[in-house]
Amino acid sequence: MDEFTTFDEPLKFNPDYKWPDEGTEKNCPKCNSALTLNEQSVSYKGKPWWCGTCRWQFTDEEV
Repeated sequence: MDEFTTFDEPLKFNPDYKWPDEGTEKNCPKCNSALTLNEQSVSYKGKPWWCGTCRWQFTDEEV
């Protein structure tokens, strides 16, 4: 295990998701229930939209 591999471009564990405007409302593409818009903060590492029914996160583009 003396050898290791590095990537040409480092992996990014917190992608720069496009955050929708406050007050935007959308429905889940899986179950059609209302999505919750997560609060945008530096410490949050997830996607902007959350479906409490499916328990799944979505980006603006996925919705």
